[in-house]
Amino acid sequence: MLDASECPPTFGTPPELVVGIIAGGPKALMRSAEGAEDDVNAGAEAMDAARVVANDVVVGIAASGTTPFVRSALARAQTLGAKTALVSCSDPPAQLAATCDVVILPKVGPEVLTGSTRMKAGTATKLVLNAITTGAMIRLGKVYGNLMVDLMATSDKLRDRGQRIVMECCGVDRDRARAAIEAAGGSVKLAIVMLAAGVGKEEARRQLEQAGGFVRRAVGDPPPVPRG
Repeated sequence: MLDASECPPTFGTPPELVVGIIAGGPKALMRSAEGAEDDVNAGAEAMDAARVVANDVVVGIAASGTTPFVRSALARAQTLGAKTALVSCSDPPAQLAATCDVVILPKVGPEVLTGSTRMKAGTATKLVLNAITTGAMIRLGKVYGNLMVDLMATSDKLRDRGQRIVMECCGVDRDRARAAIEAAGGSVKLAIVMLAAGVGKEEARRQLEQAGGFVRRAVGDPPPVPRG
């Protein structure tokens, strides 16, 4: 759920694109609901509540690979035609592994505190999920070079980051970067195309749409990687 919540500010995605689901519901993030993960019916119901369809990918996360909630959720997602993946830090049951399209097993070995999977297993799982969503966003055209250009400047931190990205991509000073982002309605990606191509907002939008949302296709090669 943490990784899902970070996607909209980082990549400008709608909240419904990457959705986090946890046994026991959102309240389980504040107060542990250990028994919820044993509820087989709840896993399947969660898929129905999320309106999973054939175009979706459902990633089950279970450190032990045997959590009933996760197993039933994956089974239900498969019947709905979705692609499924399992992230586990232990070898899952053979039948479960065989039914998933992808199985990712970061085996971290015994925890410092036996059974406390919030430690090594939890940390490794977060790294895997970061890699999955970042890879997906790259494929969707949410980056330019190594820059997250699809963010919307909606906070002081993001406004500063957006201005620095435009400055780096287009070789302009902060004032010009700020003005371009304002003219682009807060869209860093649009501002880059406007400056790089020397066009107005609507023409930049047209060029981006024609390029499938990829800045590289719209204006050329990515900016050079800064030297340390």
